[in-house]
Amino acid sequence: RAPRLPAGARELAPTLFKAFTGVEGVTLPDDPIQGAATLAEARAAFERLPAVRILFDNGAGAAPGIPAPAFERSYARWPIPGTRARAWYLAGDGTLADARPGAGETAFTWDRRARPATDFTGDTSSGPGGLWTATPTYRWEPNPDGKAASYLTGPLARDTTVIGGGKLEAWVKASVPDVDLQVTITEVRPDGNETFVQTGWLRSEHRVLDARLSTPLEPWPTMSRADAAPLPRGRWAKLTVPLYYQGHVYRAGSRLRVIVAAPGGDQPVWEFGETRPRRGTARVRIAHGGRTPSRLVLPVVPGGAPTALPPCPSLRGQPCRPYVPSQSGA
Repeated sequence: RAPRLPAGARELAPTLFKAFTGVEGVTLPDDPIQGAATLAEARAAFERLPAVRILFDNGAGAAPGIPAPAFERSYARWPIPGTRARAWYLAGDGTLADARPGAGETAFTWDRRARPATDFTGDTSSGPGGLWTATPTYRWEPNPDGKAASYLTGPLARDTTVIGGGKLEAWVKASVPDVDLQVTITEVRPDGNETFVQTGWLRSEHRVLDARLSTPLEPWPTMSRADAAPLPRGRWAKLTVPLYYQGHVYRAGSRLRVIVAAPGGDQPVWEFGETRPRRGTARVRIAHGGRTPSRLVLPVVPGGAPTALPPCPSLRGQPCRPYVPSQSGA
């Protein structure tokens, strides 16, 4: 027989949810697989489901912060049919441009102490303002001026739906032979707020990609000791930073932002135990255009959002803050 919830568990679930979130009135939807009478029925029910299901704007489907999506979509296979690689080029004026810009560069000071290591310092359970409440008290701070490179698109003409990973290809020089970089993707909204979307990381010595596994939208560094190498002194080196998956609709009128900085400040409760350089700061330069075109590439799929921008804050695990421009870029 298919496994079942213990007697009374479904009735107890709203109580358990309130204990974690402080919110009442949550009812779990029926589960056709859990309710099957036999293993064969459960398996058949599972196999009838679409292969890919995306829950968009999780936290905006009910009261702000309740783990319910504003809308969802299902797809028959992965990658999503119609996925295309959409590229924006990093430009010296802090923009993300559709066309390759003229040659130039942006510089910033790499400083792992520029922001707190994490963006949450409160109760990690269900206490007042706790991490498992509907709207935790995040301390998601902007990067101080000069401590990051920031680039921004113009207002989007239409909804832009991104499902999958993507990458930042950056031509880099640094004052140290090895540097850890964090790439953060955000949505700068028309209402003046900024929503965290996703991050990616790379240690510069691991910039060699696995040619067999890598695709235009999913780069795979080899992470091989044999391939590890310091940055060449005085020459540009191409770094491809893989981005973790996202399922997000950037609304028409919003702007897409990419921030390059030292690791830290964008995750609630974990941090890197060791970063390079291990001590002090470093000077990092990013080239634009010419023979060294740096660019952001994301997997864009057809379709937009049937719902408006979610309240700020509301999304689970996606802090929202007032947008603050950076002097190093946008």
